[in-house]
Amino acid sequence: MTRIEQLESEIKKKTKELNTSFKTQVLLRERLKNNTKTLGEVLDQLKAIEAYLESSNEYIHKLKQENRTLQLSCDAWAKRAITLEFEVLSARDATKE
Repeated sequence: MTRIEQLESEIKKKTKELNTSFKTQVLLRERLKNNTKTLGEVLDQLKAIEAYLESSNEYIHKLKQENRTLQLSCDAWAKRAITLEFEVLSARDATKE
């Protein structure tokens, strides 16, 4: 094999390697585009979930506040009922005497 043939062989080998590398880069670029698109879709879904959770948390907070208000109202009514019951019993005792 002459020096020229050897160099031609090396050039063919390097050209083949470069073509393989190029094809690999094209495939990787396509994967990257697809993954970027998918990540964008996932990000949109996560933002929607975040908004839903914020809304749910606000609703839960409002319900807790309403529950506290109702508990205080219930406590006031219970106190009033006990007071009235005590007054009724006192009045009965007073009439019996």
